[in-house]
Amino acid sequence: MSAVDLLVEVIRDHSPKSKWTDAPLAGFRLVANTNRGEIGEDFIRRYLALHGIQAHRGSRTTPTDLTIGNKQFEVKTASEDVGGSYQFNHIRLDRQYDYLLCLGVSPAHIVFNGWRKGMVAEGRAGRLVRMAEGQSVTFKLTKRTDDMKAIEELPTWTEDEVLGDV
Repeated sequence: MSAVDLLVEVIRDHSPKSKWTDAPLAGFRLVANTNRGEIGEDFIRRYLALHGIQAHRGSRTTPTDLTIGNKQFEVKTASEDVGGSYQFNHIRLDRQYDYLLCLGVSPAHIVFNGWRKGMVAEGRAGRLVRMAEGQSVTFKLTKRTDDMKAIEELPTWTEDEVLGDV
């Protein structure tokens, strides 16, 4: 046995078993947080396109992540933590958008939920917590899986809640 093989074995012996090990979506945990956001935005756009709904992606210079119909979206993507929750970070209320759309990725399934910006600001989407003490610009929103919707509901939600409101 080589030294590298031995160290790999020792690392494996000392590493706790993760629910992400050998999971279908395990690769999501390997990408950087910035890339996770881009993956989430691109996934939503492509998933809606598969269901005949056009979503246009913003760029680094546009103030929002997606446009669906004439509505502007801020998209936040998070992976499921050990306790079964998703922490959506860097939510800003000082930006111009109509909806906050949160995409949660677990080891084997995908969930989402979305709220009008006013609902988020009023705390009706959940409790916003400051990202850093003493600042009031960026917040985090923690959601349990049972507070989210199955991804298969996204096209209907978009048609009813977003496009039905155009």
